[in-house]
Amino acid sequence: MAMISWFAQLDSAQSGSAVVAIMRDYLALWSPEELALLPLAVRPGRMRDAADVTDLHARLVEEYRKTRASGDPLAALQRLTGFCARASVRLAQLGDSETDGADEAPPAGRVRTRD
Repeated sequence: MAMISWFAQLDSAQSGSAVVAIMRDYLALWSPEELALLPLAVRPGRMRDAADVTDLHARLVEEYRKTRASGDPLAALQRLTGFCARASVRLAQLGDSETDGADEAPPAGRVRTRD
């Protein structure tokens, strides 16, 4: 897998849903044998939305922090952790750009609420 082109796709994604779709496509290229190299706790499930990507990222980072893996299992964990980290960063960038106008008045007919 040419990581540079995958990273370029993430960098050019214009929405969170595009990032999730790229993540799905990337994971679809992993063979069952490659996925089996990953610890059970971090084997990816369905990628439905940005929360699934960020959840997987958190689990991967924690697993990477405590792993004692070496060889192919470590390489697989590093590869997926790196890609998922990049996807999470892009989601954060897109989220920041979506909230840049948060202090502006809401469109006519809409009332702004704060949680």
